[in-house]
Amino acid sequence: MSTSNLMGLIDTEEGGNAWVVTFADMMTLILVFFILLYTLSELEDEAYRELVTSVQVLDGDGNQISVIDFAKSRGRDPQPLQVVEDMLGVNPSGQVIESIKPAMVSDLESMVDNIDLSDSMEVAFSGDQINIQIDGRLLFPSGKAELKDEARIIFANLGHMFRQYADYRIAIRGHTDDRDIETVQFPSNWELSAIRATTVLRFFIQQGIDPERMTATGYADFIPLVDNSTPENRARNRRVEFVLEKEKEN
Repeated sequence: MSTSNLMGLIDTEEGGNAWVVTFADMMTLILVFFILLYTLSELEDEAYRELVTSVQVLDGDGNQISVIDFAKSRGRDPQPLQVVEDMLGVNPSGQVIESIKPAMVSDLESMVDNIDLSDSMEVAFSGDQINIQIDGRLLFPSGKAELKDEARIIFANLGHMFRQYADYRIAIRGHTDDRDIETVQFPSNWELSAIRATTVLRFFIQQGIDPERMTATGYADFIPLVDNSTPENRARNRRVEFVLEKEKEN
């Protein structure tokens, strides 16, 4: 083979593989570009563009141009990372995205407003679990476990909700403050809280709620909301609590 033929073969092979180098350069530039986007995510738009423009790259003709101009030459108009984050579903604003409120929570909140219980009844939720806390002063006389008339009205409204949302299990929890009680009927706060919880459960059974959906437990004064240092705080700790949780599908 002549020397001229050999040189022509080498030139052909090198020319055929030259695109690999160009492709590798392009991928490197794209990687650098997105690293810059991430690094400058907290900068204002004007500062972002100024800094990115200072980064120089080579275009296809060997000319040195900025990353911004390189992107524009290919039909792109790069924006700050905030737009990229929005497209990806990220939340750059710092605002907390609220969980979707269960329908039962909305109905419970409406009930609280309609019967004016905003100062005595609290409704909270996390995922499929709903927590209802009711001031014990509305429910029972001091040191006793018989329901007050106000309690019957409140529980009748709750019973309607429980029948409507039959896919929730209902844990009824009785709580007291830390003052000791020692009577023939209630030797301690354990008995008082447990019988109060059971009294509530029996009321709901009479309202037609399936007893298999419910449990009743007394916690005495062992899970206070606040310390028992004042009469007001002790009143907050004397409460009946409902923990509602959706039954898991088999």
